[in-house]
Amino acid sequence: MPPRRSRGRRGVAEPEDRVDRIERILEGLVQVVHDVHNNNNHNDAPQQPAVPMLGAGAMPHTTIKQFQQLRAPTFYGPPETMAAESWLLGIERVFEVLPYTNE
Repeated sequence: MPPRRSRGRRGVAEPEDRVDRIERILEGLVQVVHDVHNNNNHNDAPQQPAVPMLGAGAMPHTTIKQFQQLRAPTFYGPPETMAAESWLLGIERVFEVLPYTNE
Protein backbone atom coordinates (compact mmCIF):
# COMPACT_ATOMS: atom_id res chain seq x y z
CA MET A 1 0.00 0.00 0.00
CA PRO A 2 1.41 3.44 -0.82
CA PRO A 3 2.52 5.66 2.05
CA ARG A 4 -0.02 8.09 3.38
CA ARG A 5 0.40 11.74 2.57
CA SER A 6 1.31 14.07 5.37
CA ARG A 7 -1.48 15.96 7.01
CA GLY A 8 -1.75 19.68 7.56
CA ARG A 9 -2.21 21.36 10.89
CA ARG A 10 -4.05 19.46 13.62
CA GLY A 11 -4.29 16.27 11.55
CA VAL A 12 -6.69 17.75 9.00
CA ALA A 13 -6.00 16.77 5.40
CA GLU A 14 -5.41 19.55 2.92
CA PRO A 15 -8.32 20.07 0.48
CA GLU A 16 -6.19 18.93 -2.48
CA ASP A 17 -5.31 15.70 -0.64
CA ARG A 18 -8.98 15.00 0.04
CA VAL A 19 -9.92 15.63 -3.57
CA ASP A 20 -7.14 13.34 -4.80
CA ARG A 21 -8.14 10.65 -2.32
CA ILE A 22 -11.83 10.89 -3.22
CA GLU A 23 -10.96 10.78 -6.91
CA ARG A 24 -8.89 7.60 -6.50
CA ILE A 25 -11.63 5.93 -4.46
CA LEU A 26 -14.32 6.87 -6.96
CA GLU A 27 -12.23 5.57 -9.86
CA GLY A 28 -11.92 2.26 -8.04
CA LEU A 29 -15.63 2.12 -7.30
CA VAL A 30 -16.49 2.89 -10.93
CA GLN A 31 -14.30 -0.02 -11.98
CA VAL A 32 -16.03 -2.31 -9.45
CA VAL A 33 -19.48 -1.30 -10.71
CA HIS A 34 -18.36 -1.78 -14.31
CA ASP A 35 -16.99 -5.25 -13.54
CA VAL A 36 -20.13 -6.30 -11.66
CA HIS A 37 -22.31 -5.04 -14.51
CA ASN A 38 -20.28 -6.96 -17.08
CA ASN A 39 -20.33 -10.14 -14.98
CA ASN A 40 -24.11 -9.95 -14.54
CA ASN A 41 -24.72 -9.47 -18.27
CA HIS A 42 -22.57 -12.39 -19.39
CA ASN A 43 -23.77 -15.31 -17.27
CA ASP A 44 -23.21 -17.81 -20.09
CA ALA A 45 -19.68 -16.56 -20.80
CA PRO A 46 -16.75 -18.28 -19.08
CA GLN A 47 -15.82 -16.53 -15.86
CA GLN A 48 -12.49 -14.75 -15.83
CA PRO A 49 -10.82 -13.30 -12.77
CA ALA A 50 -12.06 -9.78 -11.98
CA VAL A 51 -8.45 -8.59 -11.87
CA PRO A 52 -5.47 -10.20 -13.59
CA MET A 53 -3.11 -11.96 -11.21
CA LEU A 54 0.39 -10.64 -10.65
CA GLY A 55 3.57 -12.69 -10.89
CA ALA A 56 4.80 -15.00 -8.14
CA GLY A 57 5.62 -13.26 -4.89
CA ALA A 58 3.54 -10.18 -5.68
CA MET A 59 0.56 -9.09 -3.58
CA PRO A 60 -2.70 -10.28 -5.21
CA HIS A 61 -5.26 -7.73 -6.32
CA THR A 62 -8.42 -7.32 -4.31
CA THR A 63 -11.41 -8.97 -5.87
CA ILE A 64 -14.91 -7.64 -6.04
CA LYS A 65 -16.07 -10.49 -3.82
CA GLN A 66 -13.67 -9.50 -1.02
CA PHE A 67 -14.82 -5.89 -1.29
CA GLN A 68 -18.48 -6.90 -1.09
CA GLN A 69 -17.90 -9.20 1.89
CA LEU A 70 -16.73 -6.21 3.95
CA ARG A 71 -20.08 -4.50 3.33
CA ALA A 72 -18.66 -1.09 2.58
CA PRO A 73 -20.94 1.80 3.52
CA THR A 74 -23.28 3.15 0.86
CA PHE A 75 -23.62 6.90 0.52
CA TYR A 76 -27.26 7.92 0.79
CA GLY A 77 -27.75 11.60 1.08
CA PRO A 78 -26.91 15.09 -0.04
CA PRO A 79 -23.29 16.10 -0.47
CA GLU A 80 -23.09 17.57 3.01
CA THR A 81 -19.61 17.83 4.43
CA MET A 82 -20.27 15.68 7.51
CA ALA A 83 -22.20 12.93 5.70
CA ALA A 84 -19.68 12.75 2.86
CA GLU A 85 -16.72 12.74 5.27
CA SER A 86 -18.30 9.95 7.33
CA TRP A 87 -18.87 7.86 4.20
CA LEU A 88 -15.33 8.51 2.99
CA LEU A 89 -13.87 7.39 6.33
CA GLY A 90 -15.91 4.18 6.13
CA ILE A 91 -14.62 3.47 2.61
CA GLU A 92 -11.05 4.20 3.73
CA ARG A 93 -11.42 1.66 6.55
CA VAL A 94 -12.44 -0.97 4.00
CA PHE A 95 -9.41 -0.22 1.84
CA GLU A 96 -7.09 -0.35 4.87
CA VAL A 97 -8.12 -3.98 5.41
CA LEU A 98 -7.91 -5.11 1.77
CA PRO A 99 -4.63 -5.71 -0.05
CA TYR A 100 -4.69 -3.63 -3.23
CA THR A 101 -2.43 -1.81 -5.63
CA ASN A 102 -2.91 1.48 -7.46
CA GLU A 103 -3.12 -0.31 -10.82
